[in-house]
Amino acid sequence: FNLSGFVDKGGVQGYDMSTYIRRYAKYLNEKAVSYRGMAFDFCKVKRGKDDGLLRTQNAEKLLKALPVLQAQLDALIEFDCTPNELTNGVINACFMLLFKDLIRLFACYNDGIINLLEKYFDMNKKQCKDGLDLYKKFLVGMEKVSEFLKVAENVGIDKGDIPDLAKAPASLLEALEQHLASLEGKKGVA
Repeated sequence: FNLSGFVDKGGVQGYDMSTYIRRYAKYLNEKAVSYRGMAFDFCKVKRGKDDGLLRTQNAEKLLKALPVLQAQLDALIEFDCTPNELTNGVINACFMLLFKDLIRLFACYNDGIINLLEKYFDMNKKQCKDGLDLYKKFLVGMEKVSEFLKVAENVGIDKGDIPDLAKAPASLLEALEQHLASLEGKKGVA
């Protein structure tokens, strides 16, 4: 599904839409890569505390799944538009489909991060290092997701359909870093 060179030369509006069609196609490609690598669709897996897939995975599987999920979420966020750019039906349709996937992906991502944090202090040094990197990427991703959701709110998506993102305390990141430093035999924060 390679549309990286797609340009609609049918008119001025076609040129405007082409950028977003290419970005949406990039997301669909990443979603296919994710499905191929994991053998399931992150948007369709069970979510939740008791029986959510990423909430119940062991550390090894979780450390393999989260980077794939992050890559898919990053490709979605790269759609990167402002409310003023949602000027026609095609771009709006792409945005709405991405919004629906974002809500599902983020719920799954959040489940995975909660599971990671629950297991973190029982992981070995390499797993902790990988887990800390994943958590830092999660924090950066939260900012990008928040920006995407602001656009959704500005284009009239009901506030009840938009999740409230609470920021993780800085002390949590410090505790994770200190634990990794203690495993590495260092004093203080790495």
